[in-house]
Amino acid sequence: MRRHLDPHIIARTASLELKVRKVVDGFLVGIHKSPYHGFSQEFVEHRQYIPGDEPRYIDWKVYGRTDRLYLKQFEEERNLRAYIMLDSSRSMAYRQTGAMSKWEYASIIAGAFAYILMLNKDAVSVSIFDTHTRRFIPPSTTRAGISRVFDTLEESSPDGKTRIGKAIEELSEKVKRRAFVLVLSDLFDNEYITKSSLVSLHARGNELVVVQILDPAERKFPFRGSMRLYDMETGEEVLIDANSTRDKYIKNMNTFLTKIKRELWRNNIDYITVDTNFPIEKVLYFIFKRERV
Repeated sequence: MRRHLDPHIIARTASLELKVRKVVDGFLVGIHKSPYHGFSQEFVEHRQYIPGDEPRYIDWKVYGRTDRLYLKQFEEERNLRAYIMLDSSRSMAYRQTGAMSKWEYASIIAGAFAYILMLNKDAVSVSIFDTHTRRFIPPSTTRAGISRVFDTLEESSPDGKTRIGKAIEELSEKVKRRAFVLVLSDLFDNEYITKSSLVSLHARGNELVVVQILDPAERKFPFRGSMRLYDMETGEEVLIDANSTRDKYIKNMNTFLTKIKRELWRNNIDYITVDTNFPIEKVLYFIFKRERV
């Protein structure tokens, strides 16, 4: 079984572009077929099955009529447009036990996804948001476009509070026809508003994938003794005893994550939650193939 790149190794690479290229190289080495099947596709024609082809594309109805194996062939819908929404609120700067901050991790996913799509001549856009859209890169298929994506990600940094609903509303005004939307965020916002805005975006016919990114400490609460917690977005502080707080915290966090997953899956929105130690290539597998990882 192929070993995935350790996020700690990626984190030590100097520039974002080099990080992205390492991830993309690992991702492309790990696949044998185009990652775009299962993305936005359009049926074209049949061709005869050749040993080694993927059985999942066999047209069994044709086999029933002809007793011969034929594959369905697809092509991508022309002028596919993908929009990446990247949360840059202050909580995304958090790093405690992870390989990198949530912002760095999300930026690498955004850069890698954009790079792969542009290799396939698909148009990709990036929106960076906190309480509103701070930076917007219009859809592009060019090398200049991917350079602009890298430059913008390098120049940006987490700041401000989170208003996912507002950012989605602003993006919806720019998306004039069916598109693919990738949301990268810790989703630390009002649960009801977040769910409603995502469902509304999906209901307009857009294909939607949500990747919720956490630091491992946000799941496991590995702290001990008396400590002061600081809210990175509001500035509020509270003194707690970590030992007596841990069980309640973990229960509330698990409830929060379960509720998000249940509501998004119920509305047929693809969703995954990962921490910043999780191999980034596997996140890309999920985005492209929708396989549970």
